[in-house]
Amino acid sequence: MFLQFALGVAARDPAGAICQQVQCECRRGAAAGSICHCMSGPFHYFPQAIDAADAWLHWCARVPAWRTEFVRMFGRQTPAPRLVAWFGDDGLAYRYAGVDHPARGWPEPLDRLRRQLCERFVPGLNFVLLNRYRNGRDWMGWHRDDEAEMLDRVVSVSLGATRRLRMELARERVTLDLAHGSVLVFDGAVRHSLTRTKRPVDERINLTFRRLHAA
Repeated sequence: MFLQFALGVAARDPAGAICQQVQCECRRGAAAGSICHCMSGPFHYFPQAIDAADAWLHWCARVPAWRTEFVRMFGRQTPAPRLVAWFGDDGLAYRYAGVDHPARGWPEPLDRLRRQLCERFVPGLNFVLLNRYRNGRDWMGWHRDDEAEMLDRVVSVSLGATRRLRMELARERVTLDLAHGSVLVFDGAVRHSLTRTKRPVDERINLTFRRLHAA
């Protein structure tokens, strides 16, 4: 085992994961399903990357910081179709949609997970935004995570029901079903969305870890 924590990153090297994106240098001329040995390209998807994913889903669902945000649509303030929470290094503030999200430190289990994700995927992660999709009617529209304070790729952890992510690359649109316990590492400049579905689906919680510029 690389990592022994009860709630943490699974004991498998990301270099041995299946590369699920089409523009990775290691995939040129290789067959589909070939092994990825780098972290270049717009995104990489690692299924079953989180140990004790069920326990993490339960822990995140009990976070007391969940709240409803409001977005401006058609000239009026409308509740966003999801719940949000956030944590980060004390003093950091992540600004998106014209709203500051100031951090006040990390709960210990979440900070432990953050450190493990830094070791395995992207160093220096210092902020996490949590989105809670209660059912198939909750969704996220097309957007980019490319705010000025962003310094590196996004590390996205999926817990709960499988939901479909769409990504727009240079020459194509990619669809990816994000499974329970998976990790997606992607360039925040890539335009993406989480689609609605009429199918009955259970709750999904998504943790997007980021490295922000410290003012």
